[in-house]
Amino acid sequence: MASTDIIIGIVGSGGDGVITAGEFIVSAVSSEGLFSFMLKSYGAQIRGGESSCRVRISEQPVQSQGDEIDVLVTFSWADLLKFEHEVELREGTVILYDEDDPMPEDHVAQYAALKAVTYAIPFKRLAKERTQTILTKNVIMLGVLAELFGLPAKGIRHAIARKFAAKPGVVEKNIDAFGIGREWVKENLEKRDPFHLEYTPGAPKLVMEGNAATALGAVVAGCRFYAGYPITPAGEVMVWMARHLPALGGIMVQCEDEISAAGMVVGAAFGGAKAMCATSGPGLSLKSEMLGLASIAEVPIVIVDVQRGGPSTGIPTKTEQSDLMHAIYGSHGDSPRVVIAPTDVEDCFDTAVQAFDIAEEFQIPVILLSDQFIAQRKETVRPFDVSRRAVYERVKPGRAELVDYKRYRLDTKTGVSPMAVPGMPGGQYPASGIEHSEAGDPTSRVDTHSALTEKRYRKYRYIIEKYSFVRTYGDEDAEVGILGWGSSKGVIKETVLRLQAEGRKVHCMIPQLLHPFPKEAFDRFLAGKKILVVVELNYRGMFLQFIRSRCDIKQKVVHYGRTGGKPFSVREIYDVVREVL
Repeated sequence: MASTDIIIGIVGSGGDGVITAGEFIVSAVSSEGLFSFMLKSYGAQIRGGESSCRVRISEQPVQSQGDEIDVLVTFSWADLLKFEHEVELREGTVILYDEDDPMPEDHVAQYAALKAVTYAIPFKRLAKERTQTILTKNVIMLGVLAELFGLPAKGIRHAIARKFAAKPGVVEKNIDAFGIGREWVKENLEKRDPFHLEYTPGAPKLVMEGNAATALGAVVAGCRFYAGYPITPAGEVMVWMARHLPALGGIMVQCEDEISAAGMVVGAAFGGAKAMCATSGPGLSLKSEMLGLASIAEVPIVIVDVQRGGPSTGIPTKTEQSDLMHAIYGSHGDSPRVVIAPTDVEDCFDTAVQAFDIAEEFQIPVILLSDQFIAQRKETVRPFDVSRRAVYERVKPGRAELVDYKRYRLDTKTGVSPMAVPGMPGGQYPASGIEHSEAGDPTSRVDTHSALTEKRYRKYRYIIEKYSFVRTYGDEDAEVGILGWGSSKGVIKETVLRLQAEGRKVHCMIPQLLHPFPKEAFDRFLAGKKILVVVELNYRGMFLQFIRSRCDIKQKVVHYGRTGGKPFSVREIYDVVREVL
């Protein structure tokens, strides 16, 4: 059976090269013009532990990781058990496993019921005997997959050569290992499954991870200072910045903790630089006080929060959409900030640019609310046309305004007053966390506090007017509407497309600006709807609570939310909406 959309899952221990193998597949199929989507999953251990990846390959653009796995490779049944709740198998799934690690007896009936096709492959033995190192078993496995399922062999060999270009001996050994896997299939295996990838080759596609796209968008927007503390799953942002920012004349600082990272970013932004830090939930908690400082001092900063599962340390390597309330409300006092959420890898680039535009134009802290599902996955993206991106520069005072300079002058329509930078003659002013006068001098006058607070919040109306972009899909006249945010977009969009193909009407909206709340866009979407399905990856229903606090929802509401750990599947959302329909 020709397959134009196939999902491959690979599971193993740390050191098995599972993630590397998945990246080789993505690189290979992308070079052939195919679309791809790679989801990584790790155990929470600092070193070692289990890992898995899931690669979806298609001739058509893919919106999500899909549903059940078509082909599963496991180097260890013990490791597979750790991912059993994440690895959903379809009827007729193909399972490849190492013959030295036989299928556990208690799994035989389970896979028989699924009518699974199983192949026992001597991955480890072939690696030891033919290449004298067990490290090549992942590449031997790729040879097996290429021969069995039609993965592009030329592309995989090219990916291997590029990965190990600095080590010619390693390239040769791995190319040999790839050939060994293909040869073994030809000589020893009779194909008993229906899957075979067939496609028409096209122009190569660009593939990128979400964290890398976020970092790239930041530097395109003019970011030249990054301070951070290593934290999962945001670490790749700092790695990217360390590698590339100095070449652009920028500075990357690895700090001693999350608080100092936020403090350095506030200081750099006060000094005139476009500055950013990236963190996850625990780090965002620690940055709350600095967020308040940036808010009252009107210093433009960007904080990327790559959400992960649970409170406290939680599940560092898994995804969840549970930082929404903290991002919006996490500070004492009236502390205005902007919260925007990317929806996919390509959107990470766009929202990073937008975060800096908003921060600089309105002199306000911006939180970019990503999550592990977006940040650490690889996905086909369109090439970024960076030449068309205008870098937004904050408003600075002119010569006349520097005479008796009032940094926080109140008579501005938008609430934005010109911001001097250190060294500007006449531009000196106190910038502290204490309430202040128009000139920046400390004050405890109630009327001044009221006026300055109104000034800081006045910006919201203009931010909503300019940046309240929403995505909508489906039929506008549908009586059933779906609301979601952030990384839920892909599965929601694919659900809508699947239902439309069945002749059913449904309409969905995914807001990009979450706070300040784009109420008019929500009201337009709600008009004419009879049933509202709200989808979010958290237990508490934070998104629904937030919408209810802003909108008068008269429709019947069906809320579908659950804890994170694994992202939504298309079938999961499809079943909920179809039942409503």
